[in-house]
Amino acid sequence: MPPSLAPAWKEHDEFARRLPASVLATLGGAFTPRALALRAAHETLSKFPKDHTPVLLDPACGLGSLLLGAIEWASVQRPTWLQGWLAQGRLQGWEVSREIGEGCKRVITAAGKCLGGEARPKVLTTDALMSDEREIADAILMFPPWVEFTAQSGNVLPPDKRAWFARKFGSFASFPGLHGAFTELSGRLVKRSGRVGALLPYKVADRPEYAGFRRALANLLAPEQILTQSDLPGVSEPAALFIFTAGKGDVSGEPWQARADEQEQVYQSSILRHGPLPAGTFQDIGVNFGNSAHLLITDKGEPGAQPLRDSNDVIPFGIRKPQLFLRGKVPKITGFYAKIASPVVFKRVKIVMRRDGGRPAAARHNPPAFFRDDLIGCFGAQGYDDDYLLGIFNSEYFARLYRDSFKEGRLRAEGRITVEQLSVLPVPSPRAAGKMYEAIIQISRELQKVVGKNAKLMATLDEAVKKAYRGK
Repeated sequence: MPPSLAPAWKEHDEFARRLPASVLATLGGAFTPRALALRAAHETLSKFPKDHTPVLLDPACGLGSLLLGAIEWASVQRPTWLQGWLAQGRLQGWEVSREIGEGCKRVITAAGKCLGGEARPKVLTTDALMSDEREIADAILMFPPWVEFTAQSGNVLPPDKRAWFARKFGSFASFPGLHGAFTELSGRLVKRSGRVGALLPYKVADRPEYAGFRRALANLLAPEQILTQSDLPGVSEPAALFIFTAGKGDVSGEPWQARADEQEQVYQSSILRHGPLPAGTFQDIGVNFGNSAHLLITDKGEPGAQPLRDSNDVIPFGIRKPQLFLRGKVPKITGFYAKIASPVVFKRVKIVMRRDGGRPAAARHNPPAFFRDDLIGCFGAQGYDDDYLLGIFNSEYFARLYRDSFKEGRLRAEGRITVEQLSVLPVPSPRAAGKMYEAIIQISRELQKVVGKNAKLMATLDEAVKKAYRGK
């Protein structure tokens, strides 16, 4: 068993907490969580041969969470790479802030100590967008700042610098945003046989205003996978992990996912082959506090108070201990109202699903508790194993069906998932899923043990769910 990198992650998290808000703003206000860093590493790096250590670059490295995730992934999957990365400079980071870059060096140095060796991290203090280097990395991982210079924020960038960016980056000329410029830059920096993993707003894949961004990338990168993310701290809008391969893509500017769906007929074939779950599987039973929230909710365990969950307590395959409580005794005051179902109803719920977000996220409702109306209750379905349903709901394939089905709807545009939407999405029956039915159950149970934090298992789940839907 490889050594734990927990001390390095602790170093990362402690440094992040000490950063002033003004410095944190240069990063876009968010860091990549460990589970997502591992997923990005797996999806981007797993196709490189084991006997060749790739040059890995993060041109917006921040405190190095993506680089640390790559090191941890490689310690299990590609241990022969570690010497080249940690001691020979084949793992590199660029950061515009000297203070944050020094933090990245400390994190990578801590990772080297965890692995029983000395790390000499190659972290440069530089503005990556000023670089004119070409094809210097085999692989790129990045979570660039999500900054758009539109409307009021458009005045933040001086006109001469705005014009310079527009001349250098076709993506910026069509829609001024730093994440677009960074993605285009990554296409220039990666070698022609290389791969790029980038955390970007999901909207770059299908929104009309990003057609120029997609065209600018077409001669550099082609999207291979678009994996939506439901739990990215500090980010309010739907996010996705984009996996690109170097090479010519679609020059039309058409939405990437829509074009892929047209070619593979993913959504159409799934609708024709499978039906939705039985009526009543999903229900809105969450506590609606009306105008009485201040009377009914407490953050202290008062006598008679009951645990109360909300959307912050649910992550894919995992559920946190509730931080709020529903008061047991409340004085009757005229003019205040709320709607609370019987405790028996909440105990019957098998799975809870988050209402907010760009994709479904589900967890076992165990132990049972009251929950707010920002969660949807799933009561299970006769003939379907609960762990099977949990695996389906948290898969990328199910998220893709959701996006395809409701991309034009008002509630979809607002990032709100409804009972009505979930009730019409197709789910393969045990018979239709064939041998994948038991496979999904077993993978789901393993992912629950690690709260979804296993990149390889998540990729295995996605493949199994895809086969279940396609009847293979």
